[in-house]
Amino acid sequence: MNIAMVMSTDRLDQEHAMLNRIVVGLVNDGDQVIRIVPSTTDDESTYEKAVSLAKRISTPMPVSRLLRNVRCEELILQLGKNDIDGIIAFGKDAQQVALDISPHVDAPVLREVISMRQAKQVKKSSKVWRWLAATPSIERCIAQRVGEERVALVPLAAATSNAIESAESESNCCITILDAASNFKSTKLILEALQTKKDIHVFVELTGRHQHKIWKVIKELKMLDRVTCLRDMAALRSLIVQSDVVLVPSQTMPVRTVLLEVMLASIPIIAAKIDGFDMLIDEETALIVDESWEEPLQRIFEDQILAKRISEAGAHLVATQYASSTQIAAFEASFTLF
Repeated sequence: MNIAMVMSTDRLDQEHAMLNRIVVGLVNDGDQVIRIVPSTTDDESTYEKAVSLAKRISTPMPVSRLLRNVRCEELILQLGKNDIDGIIAFGKDAQQVALDISPHVDAPVLREVISMRQAKQVKKSSKVWRWLAATPSIERCIAQRVGEERVALVPLAAATSNAIESAESESNCCITILDAASNFKSTKLILEALQTKKDIHVFVELTGRHQHKIWKVIKELKMLDRVTCLRDMAALRSLIVQSDVVLVPSQTMPVRTVLLEVMLASIPIIAAKIDGFDMLIDEETALIVDESWEEPLQRIFEDQILAKRISEAGAHLVATQYASSTQIAAFEASFTLF
């Protein structure tokens, strides 16, 4: 098959390693891959060099409505005589690029869906041919909206990190909070629950509109010496997989490979209930929080048998259901016509 993969900036920033693995896996299976990526100041981003065996086309992304036709013409010219069998879009900006060029190359558009919020926005009238759901729950939601023939399960895939990066801390325990700013109330409760635990260092992924409010809480709780705020944990995967516990207060975070890699590393997860996150099963692969964060934190700290059981079950689930080989096979199967 000849496949065009269109990737928006946000997906490359968050998931360039996964996207690279997809390209390599498809090429190893004999498929031809063309990568369409956003234009950058550099001719080639560092994280794309690993997949230089696949053709690369850069284009402005996004562009104004007035410039879309110009961009489309330039892309068609660069695609040349390649007989494209399908176009996969990763991200909103990428979807628009895919839909613009699709009629000119006579190829269907497939779109990645990584959250229940995105799934609920899928429209039957959309020109997307098939939606690629990251989990079974997301797949079922889309199927109810557009029909089973227009959705395919393509789970995100995890990979272990080869790099080793130690946190500069004398703490006996390290906790990471993912996507902390998206749920200020829960993150505040977590910090309050951890305030008295002097032997714990907390790494907080802090982006979004509530980040300044959370930093203010950290200061008020006098935890500046025990809390490190980071912009994006996706770029520090080797750090997060050394955590003792990972917390997810967000109820809207999309499915991310960094969380899957945490589970694969046998790290216990405590999370809010997030629609579409089928891998987080209460009392089996994670502890799901209803209101209080103090009680589940205490359970993980004091019950090593529970922590080990949950972390091992999570690692087994990810290894068997969210492996890279599973993702590649699902991608190839998603092109099959009903």
